[in-house]
Amino acid sequence: MKLTKYNEKRDFNKTDEPKGKIRKTNQMRFVVQYHKARTNHYDFRLEYEGVLVSFALPKGIPTRINQKRLAIHVEDHPIDYLLFEGIIPQGNYGAGEVKVYDKGTYFPLNDFKNGLKEGLIKFCLLGEKYEGNYTLVNTKENNWIIFKMKEEKRIDFDNYTPQLATLTKSIPSKGDWLFEIKYDGYRMLAYKNNNKVIIKSRNNKDYTSKLKCIENSLIDLETRSFIVDGELVTFDKKGRSDFKLLQENLKTGKNLYYVVFDILMKDGEDLRSYSLLERKKILKEILKIKSNNLIYSNYVEDGKKSFIFAKENNLEGIIAKKKESKYEGNRNKDWLKIKCYLRQEFVIIGYTLSSSQTIKSLVLGYYDNNQIKYVGKVGTGLTSSFRKEFISSLNKHLSKKKIVDVKDNNIIFVNPFFICEVQYSELTKDNKLRQPSFLGLRKDKKVKEVKLEGKYENN
Repeated sequence: MKLTKYNEKRDFNKTDEPKGKIRKTNQMRFVVQYHKARTNHYDFRLEYEGVLVSFALPKGIPTRINQKRLAIHVEDHPIDYLLFEGIIPQGNYGAGEVKVYDKGTYFPLNDFKNGLKEGLIKFCLLGEKYEGNYTLVNTKENNWIIFKMKEEKRIDFDNYTPQLATLTKSIPSKGDWLFEIKYDGYRMLAYKNNNKVIIKSRNNKDYTSKLKCIENSLIDLETRSFIVDGELVTFDKKGRSDFKLLQENLKTGKNLYYVVFDILMKDGEDLRSYSLLERKKILKEILKIKSNNLIYSNYVEDGKKSFIFAKENNLEGIIAKKKESKYEGNRNKDWLKIKCYLRQEFVIIGYTLSSSQTIKSLVLGYYDNNQIKYVGKVGTGLTSSFRKEFISSLNKHLSKKKIVDVKDNNIIFVNPFFICEVQYSELTKDNKLRQPSFLGLRKDKKVKEVKLEGKYENN
């Protein structure tokens, strides 16, 4: 990208147009200017690699599907031309009045650099007047055709998977790491495109209809398109995230909060290759508007103090993240979780009956190389109403065979369908739970994702 032609055509002692300097930003903006020159026309400019890729449109940008209009590729303009308005004096190149007609952001729908070279550019405009998908096609030399396309799926949301943390006992040394509170809730990715929002759990289940308050708050944010990562939570009277309360509030849609800790995309730009610190800075700016139920997840740089705070306040634990880490969308050691006490999800594979024919205990397991392993039973934490009501749900999934080989004839086996969260003191040498306590059912994960986390990784 060069501005040589732009500078050669102008005498900056005679025109107020900005001087040509390449200035790269992290933004993807566009502008449409109405230019009253020798022949009135519109100038269409797209920010890319420090300049504005520019086209002159005699009849402007089309507004109807497949309506075609001429676009003449002209010299690149400087970024500062985005806001330029004024009179270019007679005798100068492009003499006449320039006014901003529309502005906004855009994101490419194909490889912009190759498209510009090969003569085919697809993009989505998010402007005040122009919105939608467009295509620019080169026909001959500097002559291109621009037309509006039918709406397509703009972003492949399935391509964005959550980054997962590795369980560890030791707190990494400060310097290369930052530390956040580990919240006790449902992991959620939220996608916004204009006034449309989708909120999905990590197993791709759509929760949007249940989270109207969160949906509306995300729509109210000024940024028009993004993908963010966070935790859906409910807080108790002491300000701690509470998993049991969350389950109750999901039924009513009240007292729900979305703690946002990362951003993957903004206005069509993929941010996953940015460092964590860069992403956090962008995210904080997006969330600067005060909201009753959107919370920016702040961080500290002292892991030991952070862990002491979590333990003293009976929180689940902390998350350690490498400052320079990219968002890989898998489980690795760039993110580590350090728990104050042991807890995780298990698959319900059966139950035992009490003398009153309600649930006495739930039989639990986890997946190991696609095979279910028995980890024990849990009865503590089951309320009397849950013991009575949940049995009918379990009986809809009865298994005709033993799910695991356990010497207990009282177990009624069920096919792995339900997942529950359990807190426990430790695992025995043969991977059985000690002092387990039932916390609640989980619906945000897939059963085959449930693996044993009780064994720690070393840093």
